[in-house]
Amino acid sequence: MRDAIRKRAGDFTAIVVLMAIALGVAGYVLHNERFRFPFLQSAPFKLKAELATAQAVVAGQGQTVRVAGVRIGDIGGVSLKNGRAIVSMDIDNQYKHLVHTDATALLRPKTGLKDMFVEINPGSNSAPVAKENWTLPIRNTLPDINPDEIFSALDADTRDYLKLLVNGAGRGLQGRGNDLQDVFRRFEPTHRDLARVSSAVATRRSNLRRLINSLNLLNGELASRQVGADGTPFSSEGA
Repeated sequence: MRDAIRKRAGDFTAIVVLMAIALGVAGYVLHNERFRFPFLQSAPFKLKAELATAQAVVAGQGQTVRVAGVRIGDIGGVSLKNGRAIVSMDIDNQYKHLVHTDATALLRPKTGLKDMFVEINPGSNSAPVAKENWTLPIRNTLPDINPDEIFSALDADTRDYLKLLVNGAGRGLQGRGNDLQDVFRRFEPTHRDLARVSSAVATRRSNLRRLINSLNLLNGELASRQVGADGTPFSSEGA
């Protein structure tokens, strides 16, 4: 055996090099296909989302789970339970404390070919962190909606008017993309001011809620007290 290898040392070396290259290419492809290597990578953190429909969702096709556009995991599978779609999500372990129980999920297409992904709003820090295998309820999820579903909800006259509006807008904006961009740019200060107003209104609402709560506590405290003969208030508990 050794003599044969020595005689064919060049061929043997070429075969070893080709095998090494093949293993490297296979590992690179599997890594980019998000294949998890046993004993080398830990099992993902699993969550589920309940959806009215999981149209075009296919596990193992590189469909991802994202937060603010950043991938945090992959779609691991789809099943049916009580007439609703249950989408399993394999979350990377570094993000397993990111999703809270008041999170919301939206099924969205990445391309026009319906390459779907799940966009998650992880929720607020005041809510508990979701435990493994927790299911996002259907009230916190929204499926992808096809344009024909929107058209089918409209009557014939409304559909005709909508087509005229879209066609007219297309002809009016043809070749004027830069003008439309300038219009949106000029609206930016308005959007910024509206954001400030909304923040101030939210702060006022919070302060008003705190004021009402304080008045309620004050009224309760005053109601629990009695007035003596000399007009001095004293607690009914000490009477």
